[in-house]
Amino acid sequence: MSQTEFFSSAGNPIPRPTLTSFQASLSGCVIHPAEHDRYDAARVTWSGALDSRYPAMIVRCATTADVVRSIELARSYDLRVAVRAGGHSLTGDSFCDGGMVIDLSAMKRIRVDRERRIAHAEAGLTVGEFDRATLSLGLATVLGECSTVGIAGYTLGGGLGRLMGKYGAGCDNVLSAEVVTAEGTVLRASPDENPDLFWAIRGGGANFGVVTSLDYLLHPTEPVLGVILSYPLSDVRPVLTCLEQFMMSIPDELDVTVDIGNPAYLAIGATEPTTNLTVSYFGDLKTGEAALKPLRSFRKPLTDGIRAMTYHEMQNLTDATVITTFGLSGGSVLAECGFIERLSPQVIDAIEAAIPDAPECFWITATHYLHGAVRSRPQQINAFALRRSGFSTRFFSAWRGSHNAETSVTWVNGLHAAMEPFSGGAMYLNYLSKRDDEATRTAYGSNYQRLVDLKSRYDASNFFSCNRNIQPRKAPAI
Repeated sequence: MSQTEFFSSAGNPIPRPTLTSFQASLSGCVIHPAEHDRYDAARVTWSGALDSRYPAMIVRCATTADVVRSIELARSYDLRVAVRAGGHSLTGDSFCDGGMVIDLSAMKRIRVDRERRIAHAEAGLTVGEFDRATLSLGLATVLGECSTVGIAGYTLGGGLGRLMGKYGAGCDNVLSAEVVTAEGTVLRASPDENPDLFWAIRGGGANFGVVTSLDYLLHPTEPVLGVILSYPLSDVRPVLTCLEQFMMSIPDELDVTVDIGNPAYLAIGATEPTTNLTVSYFGDLKTGEAALKPLRSFRKPLTDGIRAMTYHEMQNLTDATVITTFGLSGGSVLAECGFIERLSPQVIDAIEAAIPDAPECFWITATHYLHGAVRSRPQQINAFALRRSGFSTRFFSAWRGSHNAETSVTWVNGLHAAMEPFSGGAMYLNYLSKRDDEATRTAYGSNYQRLVDLKSRYDASNFFSCNRNIQPRKAPAI
């Protein structure tokens, strides 16, 4: 084994002693392609499939100092860098061919200050791990309902969840963050320290550095009024028509998610597709019952188990972990995402038209109607630009065996294309599934030009490019 047999993604030889010294300097570890089983386990994506890219090394960091050393090595030898936190990487940004993956998934420390209602959380935590630490103290912040989502990627992309009508997006509840820049400098980003960086990371994705920890504002978790209203698949039109009218005047305390299909297939085999509304009310229970009455009474559902429950129970009511479990067991999952402003007759037409051709397992979701605090805050308060009414949408199919793949992929892509005209020119960054410059600009909205300016300041060489990338301005020719 020669001392220069390891080459960077740019073809630069990295001396073996340098690699040995780098490994020895870490509190974490380096995973190489030669460690076949361990390496492949580190490349498993949210759908259970191996990522198609092959990084030269995966650095499993344990401390911020490990991140700094990783960036220093990558810069010295022109290694391309991707960053992986604790969760799904729905958009596939956590890997790169021939470069370095800075993997934060082992950084899971969390400290909760109950009196000040603040949680200091490292970036490798998942939603479930964060919730377990705070809910035992009767507190929570705005996070998604899937327990295996990573808090860092979720928050940097904005963060939609059941509490956002009352408390804003997930990024609106960040008080400060620790960021390692492209130069390997550790900065604190807050309203008082590097405020422009603080503005950018809250909605600007992973473009500005490696966020190693975040401080979140916590809120009391009162009893929640929760219910899943289930209807036959044939009731899609009347249910969505009623919901469209209902959503126009819902209180901030209310959250509604639409699920159409048979996601339970993933766990228990073939089931009859249904139309489901998952509804939660965070406030006075009697007021909540009155607010929900029009939705519960317009048509008799198959199920209506409305009851008071804890916030933790509500979070777990529709946990999408079943998707990742299916993937890890050898199944395949495809998702395409978008945005719709309204459940208009044309949108309902498109959904109804797609259902007869749906594959055996399909799932259409319209999640977390944007209203209340997340909608009313100024668009320029931070980089998160999606401050408008509407639903984020996801179209899933899952299958086993290659013979089922073509039908599923064709159906998902077809429905996604049919719904695009109803997006109103909006997109949720965390659901942007393709690397497309136009779609990326759409997701960043009117904040894009300021983000370009800040990218040019904090990462002029675009060192962090494996993301929903913001291109820095080119230096003028001399």
